[in-house]
Amino acid sequence: MEIKDLTGLSEPLKKLIEVISQGVGALSKPYLIRKTADAKAYEIKVIAESIKANQKSLKQIDYNEEKLSLASIDGESIKAELSLEERTKNRTDFKQQKKQKNIEVITQKAAEQLESESTVSEEPVDEDWTTRFFDYAEDISNEEMQEIWARILAGEIKQPRSYSLRTLELIRNLSKDEANTFMKVAKFAIKSGDSHFLFKGKDGKILNEEYNINYGDTALLTEIGLIQPGAFVNYQILQQPQDSQSVFTTDKIILIAKIKANTPTITMPVDVFSKSGNELLKLVSPNPPFDYLKAIADSIKSDNVEVKYAYIMAWEGNSIRHTQPLLDF
Repeated sequence: MEIKDLTGLSEPLKKLIEVISQGVGALSKPYLIRKTADAKAYEIKVIAESIKANQKSLKQIDYNEEKLSLASIDGESIKAELSLEERTKNRTDFKQQKKQKNIEVITQKAAEQLESESTVSEEPVDEDWTTRFFDYAEDISNEEMQEIWARILAGEIKQPRSYSLRTLELIRNLSKDEANTFMKVAKFAIKSGDSHFLFKGKDGKILNEEYNINYGDTALLTEIGLIQPGAFVNYQILQQPQDSQSVFTTDKIILIAKIKANTPTITMPVDVFSKSGNELLKLVSPNPPFDYLKAIADSIKSDNVEVKYAYIMAWEGNSIRHTQPLLDF
């Protein structure tokens, strides 16, 4: 794709194309701007034509109503008709076509993520990150996992350094079931400062007893590196010589705890997300049940601590614009 071909595209899509050119060389503009349904039909037709042209081991290939059907010849016929070199070439060609298809599906989904964006960071995406991303992405065939990789690519284009190389390595080895477990648990994430945690309740059982998040779920996420290890971890609001406040947020609600001076340190048993876990939470919109938020407030409240909440209207940099007045639990 030449520079003149970028005319008429938004800045986010232009940046996406530049990143693709660093990682895989080129991708056609028409492919990027097709809508999902058209793109699926288009890509299948291209694959069908490519396989038909290169796979001598196929007797018949048909495309009808967005469905692809292949009919291959039997093993004896292959032995009779193809040499070892030809069979090796066919296998290599097929693997390369599949890798190319995976990359194109992921970049198409990333383009759809960026279509609604008007601007992106002018900071370039690191070339090493781009190379590593496409090296991994070409092996991602599962549709749900392709969606995750597409959102990561779009997120990195919008704001470089959002996802570390360590996180890419972790996601590369993430199974569909492990990803589903993370999504299940992540909806209960509470943010404080730059980190997220899971509130476990005073007896450590609230997630299990009330919301079906069991020990196996959090143990799995700890094992694969999305939750920090440690069985007895506490979130602490430290004693201060002056009045202070602590802020907790979900996707839609902000909790504000106003603490009087010299209030003894407050502790809450929690599971803390790792650096990679915090990065992956950018793909999720944590929105826990209100009763869960109330349990957090009840664990903090005292004669010296007042906890109220409001609905988030917008994030403005590091500031939050929310509804007024603050509400009691």
